[in-house]
Amino acid sequence: MVVSIGIKHKDCWHYKLSRSLKATIIVKYTYVLPNKQLYGYQTIITPRINELEGFLSGLPEIKKFTVLSKCSNRAEVITWAQQSSIIENIIKTNCVFVGPTVVKDGIENWHLMAPTRKDLQTVMSSLEDYADIAYIRNNDGETVPDGAGLTGKQMAALTTALDMGYFDSPRRASIEDVAQKMGISPSTAVEHLRKAEKKVLENYVHPK
Repeated sequence: MVVSIGIKHKDCWHYKLSRSLKATIIVKYTYVLPNKQLYGYQTIITPRINELEGFLSGLPEIKKFTVLSKCSNRAEVITWAQQSSIIENIIKTNCVFVGPTVVKDGIENWHLMAPTRKDLQTVMSSLEDYADIAYIRNNDGETVPDGAGLTGKQMAALTTALDMGYFDSPRRASIEDVAQKMGISPSTAVEHLRKAEKKVLENYVHPK
């Protein structure tokens, strides 16, 4: 499964730059260094190119940067940044990302390859701890059905509960079983399921 995911990573300097200078950022590659800094190479396109270096200098996340080249509206820039990493969350799952990542209007556009829908749900749930999900699209450009607008965590809880027989009569699994399977507390599992059920019911009773 190949999908494009748009995220708003508000703690990321890319988000701040793209919003403040109306910039489009093409992130060609990013590496996590042994000291946990993110080493990145990106093309930055902005009508306010003369403000770029001053803006980068004022960002607390940027520890160092080098402008390789600059013209009227774009620059090739290498950065060393200290911040949370989306990459680390992706590589912990079975998913891989395919570059480049494009950032525009504060939204990072990631292209991910996931072996299964379950793996996709896992990485989505992980990403939600750090960023807001703006959209999910498949490789044909169509929006991936997300269970009536469920978040990754809600979809994961609903899928796990369904697969384990939580909704069967009689039940084959308790909420404690579901929570243990997901590695979360029973109260958190209840909250995810309650919100998921509400969205599914709303979509069924009041379809758009």
